[in-house]
Amino acid sequence: MTLQDTSSTSVELANLTKSWGGLNAVNDISLSIPSGSFTVLLGPSGCGKSTTLRLIAGLEQATSGKIIIGGKDVTHASPAQRDLAMVFQNYALFPHLSVAENILFGLKVRRVSRADRDERLKRAAEILGISALLERKPSQLSGGQQQRVALGRAIVSQKPICLMDEPLSNLDAKLRHEMRVEIRALQQKLGLTMVYVTHDQTEAITMADQVVLLNNGEVEQAASPHELYTYPGSVFTARFIGTPPMNIAELHGLRDAELSGPDLFPEAPEDALLGIRPEDIELSDEAGVAARVEATEYLGADTLATFKVGSAQLVARVPGRKAVKTGDTMKLTWDAAKSLTFNRTTGKRRDVIKPEELQLNPA
Repeated sequence: MTLQDTSSTSVELANLTKSWGGLNAVNDISLSIPSGSFTVLLGPSGCGKSTTLRLIAGLEQATSGKIIIGGKDVTHASPAQRDLAMVFQNYALFPHLSVAENILFGLKVRRVSRADRDERLKRAAEILGISALLERKPSQLSGGQQQRVALGRAIVSQKPICLMDEPLSNLDAKLRHEMRVEIRALQQKLGLTMVYVTHDQTEAITMADQVVLLNNGEVEQAASPHELYTYPGSVFTARFIGTPPMNIAELHGLRDAELSGPDLFPEAPEDALLGIRPEDIELSDEAGVAARVEATEYLGADTLATFKVGSAQLVARVPGRKAVKTGDTMKLTWDAAKSLTFNRTTGKRRDVIKPEELQLNPA
């Protein structure tokens, strides 16, 4: 099954703002979503991700700014004029209709011919593996099967842009993993331009070409999953991405600890913040910084150990087979090149701070 040419299905948001009662739910967002890409809007509850998706869909009207789809300004266009499909969090299935009738409902409303409807239904059902379920009602389906029906409705519409609003939040962990793989494969197979909303960073970094991290209605950082994880642009990003999140500690507090061997701390002002991923920290029998085990969390293959280092704390991911007990004194080491420093005042990574910010905040 193939869709129409997706060369003109990019989505551009230019200075987009949505206000309610004087408060900006979306605040001056500018964003580029390339044709055929999988873009995830990620962030905590209330950050504006679902509102942004609804603005793209035309379900909300922007207070200011522009929405451009395929080079065409659709800011004031109706949802029907935007040539896109949407999958909702609650699946929005009609309980009295069969699976086939639910999938074909939109095509019937648009008076697509019977032969075309049947052909689209057959192909979508084959892609999603629900050919044997077409006569069932939604109440006779599992959560994963209901999700596939909602996806089927989006597929048969043959719209080149698909919007998804937390579609997996009602599923258990195992099924969420399976559906993540299926949705990503489906997007690549059909060449869809997909915009996907979630608060789950695992979904974001395993599925997306581009992750847009939102914070208080603004874009905190937009980048590939690798860049977002490896080079977070701010303390907020560093703490939101990664399980467990990046350690953020006061540099002067870490420097209080006894250190033997090469210096692990970068050149930076005393009030700067140091960022280091738990998986980049290793236990050492020789050189390293003195640390005391404060707590442990056994996860099987790994153990998360919280260490007191000087007057600061660091969490390290160590092999589960390694004996680590509360109260033990050890040495920690890491590749200093993998550590990052952040400005204490702005929260921004120090090597991406603008010159004017450096003048105001020397750290």
